[in-house]
Parts: sequence; C-alpha cells; structure tokens
Amino acid sequence: MTSRPVSLCVVLLLVSWLGACSSGGQPPTPNPSRAPGVARLQLDTVVVEPGAPTPMRCTASDPDGDAVTYVFDWGGTTSLVTSPEVPSGTPSGVVATFEREGTFQVRCRAVDSHGTAGEWSPAVTLTVRDASPAGTWALQVRVVGKGRVTSTPVGVDCSEACDARFATGTHMTVEAEPEEGWRLLGMTPCQGKARSCELVIDGDRFVTALFAPETDAALAWQRSGARLPGAPQWSPDGTRLTALEGTSSGGPLRIWDARSGAVTRMIFAPDDARFVGLAWKPEGNTLAAGLSTGRVVLLDAVTGATLRTWAVQSGAVEALAWSPDGARLATATNASKEVHVWDAATGEREGAPLTAVDRVRALTWSPDGSRLAMEAGRWGGAFSQWVELHGVGTRTLEELLEIPGGFAWSPDGTRFAVGFEGEVRVYLTAGYRLESTYKGDWSRATLVEWSANGRWLAVGDPMRKLFVLDAAAGTVLVDASQTPPTGTATGYDALSFHPTEPRFAVVDDLPTSVLDVFTLELDKATVVRSELLAHDLSVETVAWSPTGEMLASSGGEGKVQLWGPGGEWLRTLTRPGAKRVRALAWSADGTRLASGGDDGLVHLWNAADGTLAQLPITQSPATLAIDHVGLSPDGTLLATAASSPGLPTERGVIRVFRVGTGAEVFRFPEGERRVLSLQWTPQGQLVAAFVDVGWSIWDPATREVATVRAHGAELFRAAALSPDGTRLVLGNSVGLFVREVATGSLVMSASTPVWPLSLAWSPDGRRFVGGTLAGQVLVWDTARFESPADVIGFHEEGVAAVSWRSAEDLIATGGGDVAVRVWRFAP
Repeated sequence: MTSRPVSLCVVLLLVSWLGACSSGGQPPTPNPSRAPGVARLQLDTVVVEPGAPTPMRCTASDPDGDAVTYVFDWGGTTSLVTSPEVPSGTPSGVVATFEREGTFQVRCRAVDSHGTAGEWSPAVTLTVRDASPAGTWALQVRVVGKGRVTSTPVGVDCSEACDARFATGTHMTVEAEPEEGWRLLGMTPCQGKARSCELVIDGDRFVTALFAPETDAALAWQRSGARLPGAPQWSPDGTRLTALEGTSSGGPLRIWDARSGAVTRMIFAPDDARFVGLAWKPEGNTLAAGLSTGRVVLLDAVTGATLRTWAVQSGAVEALAWSPDGARLATATNASKEVHVWDAATGEREGAPLTAVDRVRALTWSPDGSRLAMEAGRWGGAFSQWVELHGVGTRTLEELLEIPGGFAWSPDGTRFAVGFEGEVRVYLTAGYRLESTYKGDWSRATLVEWSANGRWLAVGDPMRKLFVLDAAAGTVLVDASQTPPTGTATGYDALSFHPTEPRFAVVDDLPTSVLDVFTLELDKATVVRSELLAHDLSVETVAWSPTGEMLASSGGEGKVQLWGPGGEWLRTLTRPGAKRVRALAWSADGTRLASGGDDGLVHLWNAADGTLAQLPITQSPATLAIDHVGLSPDGTLLATAASSPGLPTERGVIRVFRVGTGAEVFRFPEGERRVLSLQWTPQGQLVAAFVDVGWSIWDPATREVATVRAHGAELFRAAALSPDGTRLVLGNSVGLFVREVATGSLVMSASTPVWPLSLAWSPDGRRFVGGTLAGQVLVWDTARFESPADVIGFHEEGVAAVSWRSAEDLIATGGGDVAVRVWRFAP
C-alpha cells in the first residue's frame, strides 16, 4: 500500500470547529514585525484508522499582539494547510481525513497578520493504520532513486514509499528492481548489493532501497584510486591503462586515460561476483575478465557492455591470456591445476586441458601462439614456485624452471627471460638452452618484463629496486629504484611495458596503493615518474576555489592535490611525514589554500606554485587533529577547529590565528561538543556549528561569542553555511533542516530516509548537495523541499566530501572509494 493520502479533505475550523476548506501556499515573505512564538501542536490521538476524522489544533502567541493564522504540515506532496485568522494566543485547527495507511510527521506554526512566520512546533508522529488484530507489525519501505520494491508474501509494491502490516513470525522476501538505466546500491537492513532481502517480522521493520544511475551520464570527469590495485594492462594502442581492484569486497574495473590520468570508464562485476583476472585482447576494445564465480566475461572497454560470458570451472578465474591472434583465450583458476583454451568467438573449449604441476598464478602465450608459459606456485612448509612451458598443440610439459621470479617472452618469441636471486637468465626458446646471465644490484628478480620493441628488459625486486637493462647486453641503462615506504620492505607487485613507447606502468598494493607510469629518458639515464592515483586512501575533503579555476582534494595518505576545472592535474602539495588531511579552505581571492589534519599543523599554501606562504601553525597540545580550517574574507585571520578522540575535554577546540605571524588572537570557550562545520560569513563573522544543533557566532570587531540554541535539537552529522551567511542546513537520520543563523528559527525541513555525511550549498543558495553513507550524491531544491531529492551519481563507498563550483553547475565529490568526481548538474 502507498503511504500517501489518496483522498484528503481538510475542513478548516474556527475555535468552535466551524469553517470551510482552504489551502495556503508558501509562507509569507518576511517583514519588520516580530515573529510569533514557538507553536504548540495538539492531537487528540496519534493513531487513527483510515477515513477517520483527525482533529489538529495549534496555539501560539504573537509578541506584538497581532492576529495569527496557523499553518499545518504533515509532509509528502500535500500542500500546506491553513486555519482562519484568530487573535493572538487563541487555538484554532483543522480536521484531516487520511484514506490510506502511513506514518506522518505533523507540525504547525503561526503566521501573523503582517506575514511574519514563527517557528514550527516540534513534530508529532501520527500513525494511520487499520484496526488490526493483535500480533501484527508494520513493514515500512522507502525508495531513494528510481526503482521498485515488492514483497513475498504480497503487500509491498512501490517506487517511492509504502507500508503494510504482517503477522508476527512472517518470513518476508523483499525484492528491489532498478529502473532501466539504474543500479541498486543496497537495501538496508540487509548487507551488500543483492536484490533480495530476507526478513522475519518480529516487530515493526524498516527497509530503505537505494538506487543510482547505472552510467555516469552526469559525470564531467573523475580521478579515481584503487584499493590494492593489481594486473596493470595497456590497451593495444597504449592510450588507456586498466587495473583490477584487489579488495575482497570486489571493486570496479577501472580504465584510465594513460596521458591525463583521468578515469574514462568504470565497469562493475555482476552482483554475485568479483573481478579477479584481466587480459586485454591484442587488437580492439575487448577486455577479458575472470570472475570469482568460475566464469569469464568479455567486455567492451568503451561502453562497459558485456559481450559474452561463459563458465570455465570451479574456483576464481585468476589467470587469463589471449593468444597473439586474439582468437583463443587461456584460463586457469585457483581451485585446479588445469589450464583450458577457449574459442573466444563461441566460448567453446578447444581440445583437452593442459595440466600444470600445481596451481597456476599467471599465463603467457609465446608470440607465435605455440606455447603457454605458466607461472605456478603453492604455499606449504616453505614457498615454492616454478615456470612451466607447455606446447599447446601437444599438451606436453616441455620445460620446468625451479625457484624463479618473474618471466617474460621476447617480442619475437625466440627467447625468454627469467628472474632469479641477483640475476636474470635469458634462454633460447628452441631447445630451452641458457644463452646469457645478467647480474645486477637486485635481490630476487620478482619482476621481469620485455619491452615491445625488444630493446629493453625491466627488472624489479621486493625492495623496490627497479632497473632497465639493455636486453642484448644486460647493461643497466636506467636505475629507476624507489625507496620503500617507511618501515616496510615491499616491492612493486606488477609491471607492464607500453606497447609502443618507452614507458611502463607499475602497481603496488601495500602499505599504500600505487599505480605509477615511468617514462624513460635514456639520454639522461633516468625516468620521469607520474602518479595515476589521485589519492591512496579515502578522499577526505574537496574544495573549489572561489574563482572556480582550481579544485583541491585531500586524502587519508596526507596528500593535497590541485586540479584544473577540466580535471587536469596541476600540482601536489606534500610535506615530510604527512598524515591524513581532514580540512581545506581557500582564501576569498583563490590565491591561497589552508590545510590541516592529523599532524596538528595548519599549512597555508600559495596555490600558484605550491610553496608555503608562511611557517606552519602548531596546535597545542600536539595530540590535537585539525578537523576544520577557514580563512576570513579579508584574508587576515585563520580559524581552526581541532579535536582529540582520546581527550574528551579537547573536543571542539576552536582557535583564531593571525595570518602572517601565526599568533593566536582568540580562543572559543572549550567544551566537548564536536564541530560539524567552521565557516566565515561574507560579513566577516565566524560560525561554528556543533553536532547537537547549536552554533556559536564570533564577531572579530567585538571579540564576543554569541551562542544560538535551536529547539527540538537532535544529533546531526553534517552542516553547511549558505553563501550569504544567513542560513544553516543540517542533516541527520530524521531529515534536513534549514535554520536562520541569527535566531535559530526553523525556515524549512524535509524528512529523508538517508543520512547525509556531507552538505554544500549551490552558489545561488537555492539548492544544496549531499553525500550519503551509501554512496549516493543527492541534490535538494529548497523550492520543492518536500519532493524527493535528485540522485545525480554515486560512489562505491560513503561520500564524505562535497563542493559546489561558483562559476557553473559543477559539483565535486570525494569518498571512501578513493575517487574524486565532478558532476554536471542541470536543474
């Protein structure tokens, strides 16, 4: 059943409950008269049956003694309903008839004869339901995005909201079906992205289905990281680069533009599977991906569409390799010693399988397509691995090399290279005779890769030693070694040469995610290194400059990145011993950027060249982490909000410093309230919003702090100051609330089944964008606040950062999936 009233007759009554039907529009425009006081709502009952008259009364006093009209609201798409005008302090009301079951938040407020609106009363929950036998419970369903939810047994069927009642102990199956062009992000309280959710009705239950657009039609550009990246693969023309997500949760397959570093496509595995293997067809735009469910899927790398899929065998298809002509595909799983060869056009197996000595980790065809090299290994009392070479037509084991590291065929197939401890051995394919041994300053050569032109060999070891050798002579041409991350001894996990250029890609999964491209400068005996991952860990903050010329983003690994409006990388702001950067704020002219984070330091950067504008400002005690920073409109003051989880009395420490000297000029009274936002108004006042729906306003001229308390306060998760500095929007699990900064008066509110983690206003102050824990990016319009929010996009994890560009309708978001995304918003 739907939760909206299908037929609603509202009878307006005077105090004596006589009157006629009427409905009001938007609240009157403000005027100089004082607002009426907080209204008080009275309901005769909070549970009614469908069709039963429901009296609602309201009372409020006007400080000027003006006559008042009461406005009633119960959410949904219903218009605001008004009573006749009555003297100040006199109760009046309406009678409503609800024809369908549902739960409504009823409230009222007074509007005086000058049109000045008072504050809404605290909401009262009204439940409309049939008189049901004992032992039944309500199931309430809410849909965010475009999709449909149904149930078995029947009773639920809706695309927005619906409620139904079921007997105690009923076993329910709730099904979520996205509309065409949309995908399911999840259905609470069930975990994951399965479309079916099993429930037992043992009390009132609540289900929220979250949907998002299947394709990123609104996406202008994105810079995306990858958790535990692996399997770097170049497209045949070298313009794109792919990498698998190595997490057990199963992230998307990402395709980067190799030059700009922007992500051009993200392809998601089926709901019941993960991508675990990857191979790019030698020509065209086809990718073969191995799934954790023992299947292979062929994908169009341009559109992301599935071209063909077939079952291989039990286990996860971790190893795949295309034959040089692109006609056959070899596969191996982690549950078998067998290697199968498939006709890629039909998905039919060719001949009997090849049998390896043990589990196969990687497969490589010889350039003439006659042999398969199998890198195999297992864990026992000690780690053992080997390279096997099998004849494809004969299905025989022709050669086995024990205790090797990396393996690579020469481009012409006449040779192959194998890594060992402190050396690389080059063998002739014919007869498998050792031709050359190249020794070098590396330990076990776990990475060996032959360039496509046949001139170079890349060699890497577990200590991030990385060399480029002359393939013919074995001499070192370039030392591209990197220092391992502090306190670790970890090398790169994989390396892949560009098909036509002197470049190669490397990936590393732990302790930080790395996907770098090295460009050889042989005349200088060096390489130029570029990073494709915007951030290694979660994206903490995004912030457009006031001019819209730059976007700043910060990450959990401690980097601050600057991007152009079109996604072009400008520069990285780094410092020694960097820790997570939680806060960013621009100067009013966009020339300087303040940052702060877990190291307790505040840095002020020159955006044009990335240099520091002054010495870092140090917080005391050093255990404090910087949660928020803000530069005053005139650029002379810098405000910070810091906290320390281990010291409750240090939560919400707000200080103001002088730019240039770093001297502390003011400190807010300290307390235990967590700060949700710290922003300056255009008039130069500092507004600090707290988690308990109160805020403080500091005036630099008087050096006084005014505290505003809102009525009916609940804990909030996100807050944002409007561009003109007059309103705050706050969000929690109940809904969104817009309040006046000066008085705390409630301007408008809306219920929502999602809890925003982050909020930001549009430049014109009409809309705001929010990021949710489920990954949705939503836009609310204050002109139609009760209508569902627009879902413009999504992240794979929670969206902790949002920012709206001033120059045009571009929205930047960042989240736990290590992605920075910019969306086009068209009202």
